[in-house]
Amino acid sequence: MNKTEFNACIRAEFKHISNLFFDQVEKYKIFLQDYNQKINLTRLDTEPKIYGEYFYESIVPFKDLDLLKIHTLLDIGSGSGIPGMILKLLYPHLQLTIIESNRKKCLFLKKLGEHLNIDVSIINQRAEKIQNCHREQFDLVTSRAVGALPIMVELSLPYLKIGGLLVEPKSKKWSEELLVSQKIITALGGKLRSTNQFQSANDKFHAIFLIEKIKKTDPIYPREWNLILKGWQ
Repeated sequence: MNKTEFNACIRAEFKHISNLFFDQVEKYKIFLQDYNQKINLTRLDTEPKIYGEYFYESIVPFKDLDLLKIHTLLDIGSGSGIPGMILKLLYPHLQLTIIESNRKKCLFLKKLGEHLNIDVSIINQRAEKIQNCHREQFDLVTSRAVGALPIMVELSLPYLKIGGLLVEPKSKKWSEELLVSQKIITALGGKLRSTNQFQSANDKFHAIFLIEKIKKTDPIYPREWNLILKGWQ
C-alpha cells in the first residue's frame, strides 16, 4: 500500500478526517524511519509496509466503532506507537495512555509525542503490574501483536470500566484462541460482543474480537506472569 492508496482508503472509511491527520501521519512515518535506523523498533520500516501493515492495519479494526463517544483509551504494549498513537491522531479528543515495559521504546514514544505535539501518558511497567489508580479506568483497551487472546484478556479486562470495550485484532489461529478464551472472558467480567473480519493490506483476513466489560473484575486478576502463561486448565 502506498501513500495515495492509504489516504484514499482512510478517507473512504472515516468521513470526519481532516488534512491535518495526513500531515501528522507523514511526520510520524519520517520520524519512525529515522529513529528505526538507530534503534530497531519495527520490521515494518519500508514505505509500503508502514502505510499498509503499520498504519492501515492499526486503524481499520476500529472503522465500525464510534470512537467519538470514547474518552479514555489504553494501548498495552504499544512498542513503536501502534495502534494507540495513530488512533490519537485520528481522534485527537482521546485521552491516550500507553503501557510499555521496554524503556527504550518508552523513550521513543515520549519523543514521538513531542514531535507530533500530542498529549499522551506513557507508563513504563509490565501490564500485569496494575496500579489501583488505573484499575477499571478506561473506556477502551486495545493492543496489537502483544500476545495470544487469553493472555490479552487477562491483562486487559482489569483496566476496563464496566461498559467498556476490549478490541483485539488477531490473524493466525484466532478461532482456536477464542475457544480457549471463553472461560477467562467470563471469569474476568467480560462478554464477547462480536467477532468481525477485515481484509488486510496484503489481502489476508484478520479477526477482530470485541469484548464488553459487564461486571467488575475480581482484584486477584491479573495474576502473576508465570500463572498467566500457564493459562486456564
